[in-house]
Amino acid sequence: MRPFWITSDRQPSDVVAAPDGSLMVADWYDPGVGGHNMRDLDRGRLFLVAPDGHQYKSPKVDVSRINGAIDALKSPNQATRYLAWHGLREQGKKAEAALQRLWSDKNPRLRARALWLLGKIEGRGQHYLDIAIRDKDPDIRIVGLRLARQLPDVEEIDVVRKLVSDDSSAVRRECAIALRHQKTDQAAKLWAELALLHDGKCRWYLEALGLASDLNAEACFDAWLKKVDGHWNTPSGRDLIWRVRSKAAPKYLIKILKDEKIPTASHPRFLRALDFHSGPERDKALESLLDI
Repeated sequence: MRPFWITSDRQPSDVVAAPDGSLMVADWYDPGVGGHNMRDLDRGRLFLVAPDGHQYKSPKVDVSRINGAIDALKSPNQATRYLAWHGLREQGKKAEAALQRLWSDKNPRLRARALWLLGKIEGRGQHYLDIAIRDKDPDIRIVGLRLARQLPDVEEIDVVRKLVSDDSSAVRRECAIALRHQKTDQAAKLWAELALLHDGKCRWYLEALGLASDLNAEACFDAWLKKVDGHWNTPSGRDLIWRVRSKAAPKYLIKILKDEKIPTASHPRFLRALDFHSGPERDKALESLLDI
């Protein structure tokens, strides 16, 4: 059973199943809820919900042994998993066989935990990264990409190139985020490819593209304009122009506002986008809005 929230008219409580089947309920008090700011910082209760006569026993964790650490890594308790992770990390290659067995588990969460450790084994990072980004589970491919960002001998832009046309929009979102601090022409071209796959409906995908381009907006926007070759005025194209902070974007925002085919109900959105720009390019674009 995984942790979940229950709510009352006062405060939420965190509920989690204990290893012996009982329930642990953490009832806490926010000192600022409702605006009263009573500052009751020391208040809060922990309940054990169990039959009469039940005695709670905390399971013993032995992460000094590989098998014990593997069992602990499966725990829903984050503190236990922390101990397990470091225990297995210290074992290094000695733990590889056991982690490979966990990697073969049907549970994707356990597979991800195993992958994170397998990829950190010295000299084995690239091997497991290649396996991860070819996995059928998009969540595992995402873990692989995040792993690549932590491996010193891996060029994450090369991994993005392999996943840039992935069927999963979630994977492509992660590709975009991985490009955020990349300021090369190659990164801008990859961003443009990701932008072309925006369907004009997913706001999460759009924001990932925005975050990815913020530090390299001019090159990204220019690369995208070259890709669309004049066919920018589409729902997805207008989305990108609304979000990208390139100095060239205000000019296109004005074109959208002047386009009689664009519903006037969308105008406030594009006008508001101009507030996120500054400089002579924005000012010139606003002046042109007055042209008849």
